Amino acid sequence: MAESVSVWTGPLGADAPVGQLVSNALTKGSARLHRAILMVEKGEDDAIHQVRVSCRRLRSDLKLFRKLLAGSWAQELRTDLAALANACGEARDLEVIAALVRETASSEEDQEHVETILTTLTVGLDRAAARSKDVVTGDSTTLLLETVEAVSAAPELKPKASKPCSDVLPELLKAADRTFSQAADKLKPWTPDDDWHEVRLLAKRLRHAADTSAAVLGDEAKETATHAAKYQELLGQHQDHCAAADALTAMAADAAAQDDPELSFTLGRLTERHRAARKPLREEFLSLYHRP
Repeated sequence: MAESVSVWTGPLGADAPVGQLVSNALTKGSARLHRAILMVEKGEDDAIHQVRVSCRRLRSDLKLFRKLLAGSWAQELRTDLAALANACGEARDLEVIAALVRETASSEEDQEHVETILTTLTVGLDRAAARSKDVVTGDSTTLLLETVEAVSAAPELKPKASKPCSDVLPELLKAADRTFSQAADKLKPWTPDDDWHEVRLLAKRLRHAADTSAAVLGDEAKETATHAAKYQELLGQHQDHCAAADALTAMAADAAAQDDPELSFTLGRLTERHRAARKPLREEFLSLYHRP
């Protein structure tokens, strides 16, 4: 059985039906995505990244409230939002990698090689940005935005959504916190990169859940959001260095295939520098996470 959220005329507090919070969160997410798409259409700076961020935030809210949502529409919407976010991901990743290479390349490197690497990354970035813009301004994204706006206005909800926020939100936030903690507890300095990346995604999801709940749960949720944001920042830096190392490794293989051992050597030096940057970030995260 599905129902639409009832109109709540009072302030969105602990006594408000949690379904109203769901509707509010989705409405804000819809507006955020709409603004980001307009930024892309106007050619504004950071626009592609904002589309990606908007998609991820909406997906996090849909994940948080999944037990309150009736039918299969939420999972289908999460899939479509993931596809749009992925279409915007390559350009953002290359932008970050290029910035890191500029930051970490030293005077010891062959500057001609560094410029060649940066030019390759910039050309790739421009092409990826053009592909992303085509997707964001295309018909499929227009239909996706219309769907998001429609379901935000009247999401299909389960009867549980009529319960007060104070009855439902704590358990939703605890579930997100528990999922993050179970994964973070397993991290060791030698844990593979992919596991660290997964914990970063869970930290981001926890922060979004706490941010969404803070209007109702107050200081406790705000504190959770603050801690999660610190974890996300550290693990985000870690992931950037991992991505840079992977990209440079692929470029080194191409250079070797083209019989350019000197360029391959420079790429190898830069790769090792980014791999080495993971260690202090892992140590800082583990120290912060296990702090009493």
